[in-house]
Amino acid sequence: MAARMANRFARLVLAVALVHSAARAQQAPLPVPKDFASLIGVVDDSIRGGPLAGALVTVVGTKRQGTTDAKGIFRIDSIVPGEHQIVVTHPLLDTLGLQVLSAPITLSGGIQRQVGAHTPTFEEVRVKVCPRGGVSGGGAILVGRVIQADTDEPAAGATVSLVFKDLTFKSSVEKVRNGRAGPTGVFAICGLPGTIAGNLQASLGGVTTADLPVTTNDESIATASLSIGGTGAGSAVLKGTVRLKGGMPIAGAQVTVVGTTTVVTTADDGTFTLGGLPSGTHEAVIRKIGFAKVSQIVHLAARAPASVKIELEQATVLGTIRVVGKMDDGLSRIGFLARKQQGLGSYFTPEQIAERNPDMLTDMMRMSNGLRVTTATGGRFLQSTSGAGSSQDGCINIYIDHARFDQFQPGDVDDAVPAGDLGAIEYYSMPSAVPAEFTVPGKTCATLVIWSKTLLTTLKPKP
Repeated sequence: MAARMANRFARLVLAVALVHSAARAQQAPLPVPKDFASLIGVVDDSIRGGPLAGALVTVVGTKRQGTTDAKGIFRIDSIVPGEHQIVVTHPLLDTLGLQVLSAPITLSGGIQRQVGAHTPTFEEVRVKVCPRGGVSGGGAILVGRVIQADTDEPAAGATVSLVFKDLTFKSSVEKVRNGRAGPTGVFAICGLPGTIAGNLQASLGGVTTADLPVTTNDESIATASLSIGGTGAGSAVLKGTVRLKGGMPIAGAQVTVVGTTTVVTTADDGTFTLGGLPSGTHEAVIRKIGFAKVSQIVHLAARAPASVKIELEQATVLGTIRVVGKMDDGLSRIGFLARKQQGLGSYFTPEQIAERNPDMLTDMMRMSNGLRVTTATGGRFLQSTSGAGSSQDGCINIYIDHARFDQFQPGDVDDAVPAGDLGAIEYYSMPSAVPAEFTVPGKTCATLVIWSKTLLTTLKPKP
């Protein structure tokens, strides 16, 4: 039913109403050459109220187009006289799977014609996408599209899952609502509270996107777009710059994409290029010693590099956080408890870490078999003492909250995770024992996996 509704919704085409007086577009007419016609008009956002800024209005079959300003006003000049149609495109309409197309308009040479257009109303959207009955917790709707990252084709049949909290009543209870993308990739989750905070995820064919944050504040409709690609190595590229918030570029920041094994560092001008990435919606992680970690959702595709601009803030070192009992769900979600039961490595639980109360992370590792903690100028450095099966002596792969982390100088690991935020640790001295999700192609080493309290206490329980 939901798929059929979404499909019918995606085919909705609205007629642009011709008007003789568009109030906001009442400007002094510009001279129009007698051999050409021109258009001036307004596009309104009937869903959210107010003008639709940034919409692209195109004369169908020509290269003549204009973009709406902050008041929703657009102007298109130098149109060959005759019968034409205009089409309105905008990210909001793309996400809704809609096209706003006019009825035929007759344009005469030397004349400026006024037109007006609007998006569908909220009620029109609701009728099209929301099946009757079903679960209802409010009058709001989350609607969007899921596409195949490298082709832009609809990801028909993708499962969409929203995990959220209802902030209207400041409830701490998380709720889960599911939907499915129809033949055009459009999905809708209806009956939501107007004010929520949560995460949206899409899955298809065994591939799952990163969690996309969704936050609304007394809104009747929210939109979201996700792209399905792949996992592991790919041919997508992420480029960008990293700067101090409101200031200078930051050199030496580490950039990686969760679920991949490649890490790059920013140049002196703060720029970076990270290649070999899977397509789709993923989470990029940016770290720099002395700065708070930043996670950024990126939509990657092989056809063109994605670009981001990241700002880092000075880190606030956490004190010892006594939240050991609150981390069980997180430990289960990341697979720590299952791997500990298998016993292929060494494991430090939150209770063990709290008991030792270390001053820094490396204090926990001094007694670990197969690991050497070396003190040098500037801090401590970790090395493996087990060469069996390793691609090079002393090599060690490090993951922090599932993202690759490289040691470039002594003290890097201790600075990356303050002792007060240290939640759990896994160490695999033998490369053959390393779980597949923590292996690095071409770099067979011992592996250290570190989990922060911040992550473990904020992970959502599995639905």
